[in-house]
Amino acid sequence: MVRFIKAKVLLFIICFSLAGAGLFAQNNLSGYDDIFLYAQKLKAGGAYEEAEVELKRYIFLQDYSKGKYQTQAFTCLCELYSHKEQWELASQAQEMAIQSALEDGLSEQEIDQLRLTHIKCLSNAAEVNNEALDDNLFIFSYMQLGGFSNQVRQAALCAVLNNELKRQLWLTAEKQYSYICLDSPFLFNQEEKQTIETGLNQIKNYKPKKQLLAGYLSFFPGLGQLYAGNPKDSLNAFLLNGSLIALSAWSICTMDFWTFSLLEFNPLFRFMKGNIYNAQKDAYEYNTAKISGFTAPVFASIEQAQNRLESQSVQ
Repeated sequence: MVRFIKAKVLLFIICFSLAGAGLFAQNNLSGYDDIFLYAQKLKAGGAYEEAEVELKRYIFLQDYSKGKYQTQAFTCLCELYSHKEQWELASQAQEMAIQSALEDGLSEQEIDQLRLTHIKCLSNAAEVNNEALDDNLFIFSYMQLGGFSNQVRQAALCAVLNNELKRQLWLTAEKQYSYICLDSPFLFNQEEKQTIETGLNQIKNYKPKKQLLAGYLSFFPGLGQLYAGNPKDSLNAFLLNGSLIALSAWSICTMDFWTFSLLEFNPLFRFMKGNIYNAQKDAYEYNTAKISGFTAPVFASIEQAQNRLESQSVQ
């Protein structure tokens, strides 16, 4: 009899404990969601660091009891990392958001929007690290594997083209553009195609200024800067260095070696060295400015196409 009573008491304690644990878990689920809502308020108020901490805490707690804002939490974390230009972390957070959205059964349109953001983060990360974007497995899968929408695939193709242009891989970019035109002939409109083709042709036909030649020409004061497309510096170098050379030559002709060695040789050497360096720098800046002028309209056309793809995904 005593054993029977003890067994009933033990059974009652176990049932009560299980019911309490279930109620505790249910209350905690609501509490977890409150953490996300609090993080949203912090983010809206500009307290980004505090919001990041709360979002990470909310995501960590999903291992114990999954809340209903898991996908949004990863998306918000991606936005915070993007705000700090930590693109690798942003792409990782967005990758987790996509995985969570797939598990939650979100619509393909919503998931595509997440993928488009993921492509942007991957593109920015590759640009910062000066890496080839097409080496990334996600970009490769978006472009080459089935199961993705045309918007996602075309956005990945545009991102790779943009990356190749920024890395100045002109021949590779030209091949990529040709492939895009064959694969997706309506991705770029006629005006954008003309702009891109004109820019690529200008780059291909451009003969850059040679920095080494600019340096050699600088032995004649101002000639290197003139070759590098900087007539103002060329005139200054000609007047300054030319005057100093003439003065040095006069000192040598008059056998005034004391004045030459003490007052003229060292400044002449330094000015000539600076003249050579400036000519090479001017040649580099001239080439950079020319290339930027050719590529700026091309980048603008690619961006217009990417914006259209994003708007199609939102509609």
